[in-house]
Amino acid sequence: MYLTNKAPMCVPTYNVVTRKKEDYPKKCTLNTKKKAVMKNILLILALSTSLIAGQAKDFDFNVTAATEYTAEKPLTDEELRNRVLYTNLIGAAVVTAWGVAFWDYFTTDPVMADEGWFGDDTKYGGSDKLGHVYSTYLWSLGFASLYEYWGMDEEESIIYGPLSAWFFQGIMEMGDSFSDTQGFSYEDIIMNTVGAGFYYVREKYPSVKEKLDLRLEYIPDLNGEDVFTQYNSMKYLLALKFSGFESMESNFLRYGELHLGYYSRGYHNYYDYEQKERVVYVGIGINVSEVLASMGWLKTSKVFNYYQLPYTYVPFGYDFDSHSYVAPYSRPYRGYTK
Repeated sequence: MYLTNKAPMCVPTYNVVTRKKEDYPKKCTLNTKKKAVMKNILLILALSTSLIAGQAKDFDFNVTAATEYTAEKPLTDEELRNRVLYTNLIGAAVVTAWGVAFWDYFTTDPVMADEGWFGDDTKYGGSDKLGHVYSTYLWSLGFASLYEYWGMDEEESIIYGPLSAWFFQGIMEMGDSFSDTQGFSYEDIIMNTVGAGFYYVREKYPSVKEKLDLRLEYIPDLNGEDVFTQYNSMKYLLALKFSGFESMESNFLRYGELHLGYYSRGYHNYYDYEQKERVVYVGIGINVSEVLASMGWLKTSKVFNYYQLPYTYVPFGYDFDSHSYVAPYSRPYRGYTK
């Protein structure tokens, strides 16, 4: 596909050519909201599917022993391949149809957006890029769990799950390239790939899964428009779990962990903020999942391999906007609002 350098009507907040701040055209705002609603619905469906499918990997919901996390009637290899194929094709068709009906897909020739990465001239300060990593990671979990529930071998499910997630996210990105208000973002494709790849590596190598989590920390803003783009309320992090190390798995240290995280504040809805923040932090915290598991709450504990409970760690950060160090909990959680 040929991609031009024509700037879409709105590539979030900044002109894709001049990289200077601009106000949203009304058309852009409406299409962005519609797209957010669709992504919300789809991600919720993926998470629900992942839970309902039996969660052969993480969320053990005690499906009866007779089923052993497989469909009631085992599928043949051909039936399984067809079901996976049709799932992907139907998903692509739904996204495309929705994009034509409610977004502005196929209203222009293919266009390339220059969204940037984590710079101070980007709309979200880079939080949206980590959002792509995390959402593709969760999509991979959902698809892989579903395929394994249908009877796919685990070794195959951890390949086809991430591939489906990457394909699904890619379809949306390709549709954006034909949108007058979006544009194709190669940055998003790269981050989708990172998310799918991380899921595969974590599932392929048990030692990695035992030691490393990718998590989202989030305190909902009830006054916000869209829960999936409330970047002023989100933090993304990697957690290194002491419980995954043989020398610490049998003593009190197993309840500890180290964090490496990132968040931005005041980029989204910048007009409501006194200042912007792009903070990288390291922290030491409590492994909530391990604590709950030791109390016998095995099902609930698995959730916290993906969600970081706020205020259960001590962070030390550096703000690349103010060029200053950030002491633990010395700033408002959602940033300095007006």
